[in-house]
Amino acid sequence: MKQFITADRIRSMIAGCKTEKDAADILRRHRIRYEYSTIGGAFHIRVYCRTGAVRIIRTASRSAPLIVAGASAAPFPFPGPRPFYY
Repeated sequence: MKQFITADRIRSMIAGCKTEKDAADILRRHRIRYEYSTIGGAFHIRVYCRTGAVRIIRTASRSAPLIVAGASAAPFPFPGPRPFYY
């Protein structure tokens, strides 16, 4: 049976993690697919959930826990060149 992955479930799994490696080990242990990304200007782990992708981000402090944020906070990629008008 396939498990439903939600942002709250991921948040509870990585509650005690201090580094990205700890979070990746927990996700791997639970067999949850993830990928590393730098979209948006910061290194983060992207997990695809039921409601969309979420990001696992390190805060500015080394002792603070990781944050689970929605992927909508990342800017859209460059759409391409602007059309040329005469």
